[in-house]
Amino acid sequence: MTSNYYEAMNTSQGVDVIMTEEQKYQIRVMRNQGQGYKKIAANLCLSRDVVRGYCKRNGINGFGADLAEQHNLNLINEKTYVYCLQCDSKLVQSKRGKKKKYCSIDCKRDWEKNNRKVYKLWCQYCRKQYISQSNNSKFCSNDCYVRNRFFKEEDGAEILGKILKRKSVEFIPKWLEELLLSYLKDY
Repeated sequence: MTSNYYEAMNTSQGVDVIMTEEQKYQIRVMRNQGQGYKKIAANLCLSRDVVRGYCKRNGINGFGADLAEQHNLNLINEKTYVYCLQCDSKLVQSKRGKKKKYCSIDCKRDWEKNNRKVYKLWCQYCRKQYISQSNNSKFCSNDCYVRNRFFKEEDGAEILGKILKRKSVEFIPKWLEELLLSYLKDY
């Protein structure tokens, strides 16, 4: 059997349609952009099953968003060690050792100054997600830190009162939640 046999499709009129090289190329491009089988099929006037079959045989099946993300990461990784991240000048890699990302130490300093790493963390007091430049930060604000550090008995009594009345509680500090859960494990 030829490879064209698998890429043929029976339309409602009973006519076999074979995908062209241009259609195959377009399928690859559209999948790398994160588009789904139905959308690609509608744009290329093919059936969804033909597009899906082609993608499956060529390793570009799965969720479109995941494929697009992986494609973008591959592009970044390819560019990372070819051109300087700061000034885009061509890098000369040595055969041994770690691969270079920057052409000079000045470019590295400028890049790190302008592109600080950020971390998405969860506040241990209010449980809201926040962004920090430090990976070991525990609280989203100084207010949450102070409220956690100097927790008042009245706050604890208020939370327990709401729990006993089966009312919703906005937030429970992590240490108090762990304490309450430890009592539940004993029963």
